[in-house]
Amino acid sequence: MFNVYEFFNRINEVKPESRLDAGQPDIPVRREIIEEAVESLRRGETGYTSTGGIRELRERIAEFEGVSTDEVIVAPGAKILIAAEIASAKKVAVVSPHWNAYSLIAQQFGREVEVIKTTLEERWTPGVGEIKADLLIINYPNNPTGRVLSGKELRELLGVAEESGIKVLSDEVYAELSFTRFTPARELYENVVTVKGFSKLYSMTGFRLGYAIGERNEIRRIQRFIESTVTCVPPFVQRAGVKALELRDELIKEVRRVYLERAMMASKMLRGFDFVEPEGAFYIFLRTPQDGMTFAERLLSRGVAVFPGVAFGDYPNFIRISLSGKGLERGLRVIREELECALESRATEGWEGSSRGVSAEGSR
Repeated sequence: MFNVYEFFNRINEVKPESRLDAGQPDIPVRREIIEEAVESLRRGETGYTSTGGIRELRERIAEFEGVSTDEVIVAPGAKILIAAEIASAKKVAVVSPHWNAYSLIAQQFGREVEVIKTTLEERWTPGVGEIKADLLIINYPNNPTGRVLSGKELRELLGVAEESGIKVLSDEVYAELSFTRFTPARELYENVVTVKGFSKLYSMTGFRLGYAIGERNEIRRIQRFIESTVTCVPPFVQRAGVKALELRDELIKEVRRVYLERAMMASKMLRGFDFVEPEGAFYIFLRTPQDGMTFAERLLSRGVAVFPGVAFGDYPNFIRISLSGKGLERGLRVIREELECALESRATEGWEGSSRGVSAEGSR
């Protein structure tokens, strides 16, 4: 299995001029959020809190998510919540390409993983006949493809899960960064646990703050898992989360606009090559005319960092480009130059570059 963290460490050693590898937002955390955390520390809010999260934060989340407070739990990042769900399953199914953490966590718990592979030719839309697992993990807007399933496509996928009584974990950490209509999975199916976080919209990656929404008994089960592992989220981090939610509507407009503009620019600069234009999040999953790992290494030698497609499943001829790092425009120019060079010098038999997909605004 490709080791993302080893490759990430290599990138850090090289110190490339263009960092288009990690899903680390480059938009600074709002000053008001930082100040709230500092003020909380000054007030001496440094002890344990209830495992589920402080009431004010859960109430804010419940209000805009349209649920009750006992259907919300707060945790130190989304990953531990995903781990809580995977730990409760015997076999996990994941729609691929996918964030590698799902597979790594499943491996840690000794869980078998069923991969539901999607293709560029089908615009990364899952065509599922049967799922032989008791937990299905979905992620839309998707990392790494930027795809957002339509309501019809999502309903069909969830219908398969419902037929077999499969629980669905819907990772919606990029939900507020959708450029087209986004349908939360829980609106279409009851047996859903939704996981979201503060890392992408609010750029609070280092704060480690996430939350889950689910049926009351499911939330209690997750709470027992949190109690036995990481205990709780520091109170000053939760206070920062409350402040972030006060800025939510303003930030959605501001941050979404920034990433939409970048997605449109990147799609224009890479026009003629094979990818689905982003409908959300801040990534492009692009087919390369040669092995993706080799191509990523070549880009790194020219000061541009990206992740090879094998970091997201069985996609050896792809790279993921993050639109959230420094040196974006320069990096895209180098990527285009290397794509053109690879096509000229080692044209891959049967490979044709054509940007097939939707516009960044989501129109077909």
